[in-house]
Amino acid sequence: MQKLDEAKREAILNAAKQRLRKYGIQKTTMQEIAKDAGIAVGTLYLYFKNKDDILIASTEAYARKHIIDTEEILNSSKSPSEKLKAYIINRFRASQETRNSGSHAAELARAVIKLKPQLLEEQTNWSRRNVLKIFQEGIEANLFHIDNLERDVEVFLHSIGYFFPVATTEKYFEPEEEKLCMVIDWFIEKLSYR
Repeated sequence: MQKLDEAKREAILNAAKQRLRKYGIQKTTMQEIAKDAGIAVGTLYLYFKNKDDILIASTEAYARKHIIDTEEILNSSKSPSEKLKAYIINRFRASQETRNSGSHAAELARAVIKLKPQLLEEQTNWSRRNVLKIFQEGIEANLFHIDNLERDVEVFLHSIGYFFPVATTEKYFEPEEEKLCMVIDWFIEKLSYR
């Protein structure tokens, strides 16, 4: 079996993302993606069998970046309050970038969810685990005073949910980072209050 070049795979994904964001799924062909990536269409098919395969690979690359960013934040020397804010703001900016990635963001989001329906639940559970870990660290450091950890994590996540609209509809509101920071700061103050 031929070993595939990871740099070439990344170039294909980047070319595909650009074209898909600009033209959408229906108006993008595998031939155009290959041309944009500077490779033969036959080479493209060695890496991806179709556009759905490319969409899933792009989603997985996004998830890997989320994991790397999260691990960096969680393993940093920041206080639990700083970690909580850094983690949520990082997720907010990534979500905002996805929603604003082009005129076909909603179409792409719907296609990815159709291909991988468990994705939203996976992302929600991942975020819940990360916030839970930060809250637990705050409790262990005697910085957060929480009576019901599971409930408080759930309340926190529901409270910030407004700032994370899913990009599956053409029209949506654009939440403000400044307002999200205000909500996070309020929670940190309440968690830290004795």
